[in-house]
Amino acid sequence: MAESKDFINWMSKLPEHLHTVPLNQLAIPGSHNSFSYDLDTTSEIGPDKADIRPFISMFGDMGKSVMKEWSVTQYLTFRQQLEHGVRYFDLRVASRKDKEGIFFLHSLYGMPVASGLDEIKSFLDEHPKEIVILDFNHLFDMTKNHHEKLLDLILKTFESKMCPHLDMDSVNLSMMWEQGLQVIVFYHNDVIKGNMMFWPNTMIKAPWANTTNVQDLITFLESNYKSSKTTDMFVVTQGVLTPGAGTIMAHLNSSLHNVLAEKVAPRVVLWLKEKQTGVHGINICMIDFVEKANFIPNVLKLNK
Repeated sequence: MAESKDFINWMSKLPEHLHTVPLNQLAIPGSHNSFSYDLDTTSEIGPDKADIRPFISMFGDMGKSVMKEWSVTQYLTFRQQLEHGVRYFDLRVASRKDKEGIFFLHSLYGMPVASGLDEIKSFLDEHPKEIVILDFNHLFDMTKNHHEKLLDLILKTFESKMCPHLDMDSVNLSMMWEQGLQVIVFYHNDVIKGNMMFWPNTMIKAPWANTTNVQDLITFLESNYKSSKTTDMFVVTQGVLTPGAGTIMAHLNSSLHNVLAEKVAPRVVLWLKEKQTGVHGINICMIDFVEKANFIPNVLKLNK
């Protein structure tokens, strides 16, 4: 799927009556493990997979190569995802014993967080009416000092673009455009208590099916859609299948993309087509490999 001029500025092109609708009542495309296009097989196995680290180590470099095939959930870079219309990023980070700084992480370490944030800021500078939601929802091996350094990095990168934690009713495109705000940052750790520039995890929910079965996932999504009430928080629909060790062992020469993502994307998109936005509707929806099955255009159609 090539870069789409239709979606690079989709927020600025929404009809006027949606400019004052709270952001949690718009349909927003998101990506799962957004940074995972860049994972380093020379790094050690990350703390998110500490339980299987000894097993992977037995296989050496081959074990890491297998882990990478099952940990990459996006092929597009941050910039490419933004150009295609993604506005929600699912972020997992950790410190490293062998290097300074904070890094993205999904089984293996990825790029420094600073590099990813710079890429996102560059896009926002060029597209002043586009707004992104950064969800730092898994934070591993982080001391108080690590947290402080990461929060400082986020603040310094986005500065006046950051939207403080506000009442959900007041957070809409019109208000954010007027104030020059472009970034909402969720940070799932109590270290942000009292810091109004970051949004707490109580303001977002993302039910996770934790299954490799497509029909079980669709049943789970339908159940959550019917019971979802999004008046006071953001809600993420996770249209993803999650491999267990058994799935990986049965497909050592394949990948998450080929075994799971290929089959689930069309089914999630088909399910989405019957849905709507609004108080009880779809808000953020994310999948693996966002370019698949016309996912992004179908999410954005829900805003029409």
